[in-house]
Amino acid sequence: MRVGLSMSGLRVGAASSNINPPMGLRKGGFRLFGEPITSIDDDMELGVAILQSKGATIAIIGCDLGSATREESHEFRDTVAEILKIDRSHVLFNLSHNHSAATLRGNNGSPSNEEDLPLVNEYQNGLVDKIAQCTRSALANMKDARMAHAWGAADLNVYRREWNNGQDILGEVIGHPVDDSVGVIRFDDLSGKAIVTFFRFSCHPVVNGAASTTLSADFPGPARKLVEEKVGGIGIFLQGCGGNVNPKVGIGYEKDCSESVYRVGTALGAEVVRVALGLNTHRFQGERTTLNNVPNILFKPWQARTDHPEVTLAGAEEVVKFRFSPLPDEKHLREQEAHWRKEIEDRIARGALSWEIRSAKTTYAWVAATLARLSDPNPTDDFLAHAIRIGDIALVGLGVEAFFQTGEEIRAKSPMTDTFVLGYSNGTIMYLPRKEDFPEGGWKYPNTHALPDLLPQVYCQPALWHPDSEQEAVAAAVRALERVASA
Repeated sequence: MRVGLSMSGLRVGAASSNINPPMGLRKGGFRLFGEPITSIDDDMELGVAILQSKGATIAIIGCDLGSATREESHEFRDTVAEILKIDRSHVLFNLSHNHSAATLRGNNGSPSNEEDLPLVNEYQNGLVDKIAQCTRSALANMKDARMAHAWGAADLNVYRREWNNGQDILGEVIGHPVDDSVGVIRFDDLSGKAIVTFFRFSCHPVVNGAASTTLSADFPGPARKLVEEKVGGIGIFLQGCGGNVNPKVGIGYEKDCSESVYRVGTALGAEVVRVALGLNTHRFQGERTTLNNVPNILFKPWQARTDHPEVTLAGAEEVVKFRFSPLPDEKHLREQEAHWRKEIEDRIARGALSWEIRSAKTTYAWVAATLARLSDPNPTDDFLAHAIRIGDIALVGLGVEAFFQTGEEIRAKSPMTDTFVLGYSNGTIMYLPRKEDFPEGGWKYPNTHALPDLLPQVYCQPALWHPDSEQEAVAAAVRALERVASA
């Protein structure tokens, strides 16, 4: 276990809230994970932590939502920023990418179906209110605090991009390297009592599988419960770079996946508890001395900490205009527009399966959106890299489904003492494969987009990113880190 201890004149407050949606609201899937929620296995949570020191304030939001658009995330962050009277760049919003969560209005850029909008609007408006309530509650409960962080590991995830019979599929590659690190940041009051514990892990929350229509926080839920029970305070899960990583147990095929969710989550929580309980913010071991003056028994007695120095808090954003790979041509898109319009009608008329109708509507929405982009000879979309400094460590939020190797490269290049790299932050605009993840000749429309991910149709983007985009993201993240490092 790698340990780093830093103390600060911090004041820290945290609060959490249940964010269960109304029953009947759909999950946010394309083919899988798109059915209405019928019952609750495990409550969804949202947590807000506020940190203050040296006249600066930052806020970190973690939640069990599956996805949010950049615009939706801006609304959530702005809600917190307005209450705290700080800039949006000092508010980080991270999603667990929970596939058992309800969809939001933007639904990854392909808007929710009209029949779902009443429930979606009710839920999303309530989310904004709960974020505001948590922020005010955390602010009202600020305490003098110290912090410590450390890393552990959990052998719970597996590389999921399998090359099978000449095709890229969603599978599992046993023995392929993954990021199995478990990052823990603990904030305590001056007596050593936990206020909030952040824990970061990189893995798709899909243990509660597509056959299940239950609401679940997936594995972060039982992990958080164990952390709160054994460490105390509030636990907030932060999703790392899990774009190409699945749970070792796979995607649950069963209708009742609650046992697997409990097992995986409890195993992760146990590692977080082990690491967190090894961190002492209020005491330290002094020099070795004899016990009761017995000369051959030497130990290090615990001594109380009395210092409470200030630390630097800062936030910085870097925006890169991602280019796209070549877009489909207009003739083909016009043919697809007619095809999918008729396909929707035919599937509804014959009583097709709900996922078949849903995927047809999503593809049609993608065709329409892509046609609208053809007038721009060089279309782009904004990628956001966001760095938050907390003393000698940093959090980096990437607004994409990042692959674990991208997170490892950013961490290695960071100027900070230690860096926690997160995907799914401040809105998710699409998967971000590395150049070396592209097949020979690149991904081309229509038949070499990998299923079920790396699919522009899911995110309603006209095409995949240009192969250089991942390295542009790495450079942007490092620039944001350099800015906070010099604050």
